[in-house]
Amino acid sequence: RERPAGTVNDSLHSGKVEVLCHELVVLNPSVTPPFQLDDDNLSETTRLTHRVLDLRRPYMQHNLRLRYRVSMEVRRFLDAQGFIDIETPMLTKSTPEGARDYLVPSRVHDGYFFALPQSPQLFKQLLMVAGYDRYYQITKCFRDEDLRADRQPEFTQIDIETSFLGEQEIRDLTQAMITSVFRNTMDVDLGEFPVMTYSDAMHRFGSDK
Repeated sequence: RERPAGTVNDSLHSGKVEVLCHELVVLNPSVTPPFQLDDDNLSETTRLTHRVLDLRRPYMQHNLRLRYRVSMEVRRFLDAQGFIDIETPMLTKSTPEGARDYLVPSRVHDGYFFALPQSPQLFKQLLMVAGYDRYYQITKCFRDEDLRADRQPEFTQIDIETSFLGEQEIRDLTQAMITSVFRNTMDVDLGEFPVMTYSDAMHRFGSDK
């Protein structure tokens, strides 16, 4: 029925109506939920223990949909620039990179192990030599090392490889991609990217990070 005069809530989609119950049959009783979905003061332990409820929260729904829109925008931009998405194997040989590999034992070949990729380094260079001169992946990377503020064991990266482009062309490409993603997913205009020379960075901060 319509809500009585003075009780309409314009901030809700259903704010003009209410449910009037004459009879209620409980088919399956449930316990009180561990938290309200609009509670923003939740510990990570509580959220992960009740992950299915956590994912129902508007904040989490927004984040996952934003992640999806970012991925789609990256794909649209790189496709327009002539790049193709090529999937590479997850079970591979170990490559000498900066972190320890996760190892996966082989049941068929006793005593032998596959390594999970830290990045698709081995394969993207093979693809360049084979003539696929504009390639990208939105791919999982795995690094078996201690947690740090900017590093975790499993993460997703946008991996881009291209032949015959100079440093400035690579920077122009990636900056245009980032600008496009922010503009088309969040309606944010980043403007011109500030540029600092290597010598200025080292002089002022002692690091080129």
